[in-house]
Amino acid sequence: MFISRRIMSPVVGKTKLAHERAKRAAGIIGRHSNGTRLLKVIAGEGAGDLHLYSMFDSMAHAGRASVGIAGDSDMQALQAEREADPAGVVSGPEVFRMLMGTPDASNKASMQRIYEISRSNIPAAMGLMAELQEMMKEEPITLIAGVPVVAAKMDVLTVSYGFKDLEALGEGIDRIGLSDEFQELVNRASDLGRLFEARGLIDIG
Repeated sequence: MFISRRIMSPVVGKTKLAHERAKRAAGIIGRHSNGTRLLKVIAGEGAGDLHLYSMFDSMAHAGRASVGIAGDSDMQALQAEREADPAGVVSGPEVFRMLMGTPDASNKASMQRIYEISRSNIPAAMGLMAELQEMMKEEPITLIAGVPVVAAKMDVLTVSYGFKDLEALGEGIDRIGLSDEFQELVNRASDLGRLFEARGLIDIG
């Protein structure tokens, strides 16, 4: 599976308009992909930004979708509105390849942790991810991981933890994230890569 990401940073005073346009964009892109998710960063890196994710079976599928999206009259109209009256700054799309897990639309809150890591260390990192998955097998948490295919920064591994809601996210940090077992695994992960970015997000449509 491949996932594309667009990041939208609303301009102060036009946040509502930026959200409305992001939701319209999600609907348009959803017609050409295997679905979209629109998330708002509520804490950490990029707080206030909107992340629009779309899913594809393959890079060929993503390529076809890109052509379809660009030629979609609704997207063209939306782009014209943005040019005439900008409500924010849009970056992307960037494309990522999933190494583990599948996004779950029932999860309304998530925590992303991004590691700077050499590609040669990815296999060892995925071994740690398998240990983490086993550690959390009885927990209501969706664990996914991916690496960039086309992005501004390529030497990264993104790990995302999905939760039912924000309260469940907090409980997960209290119960698992602060446990000795989890911290020991994090310490070993630090030998493979550098954790340099984290954010909390909620689903807004």
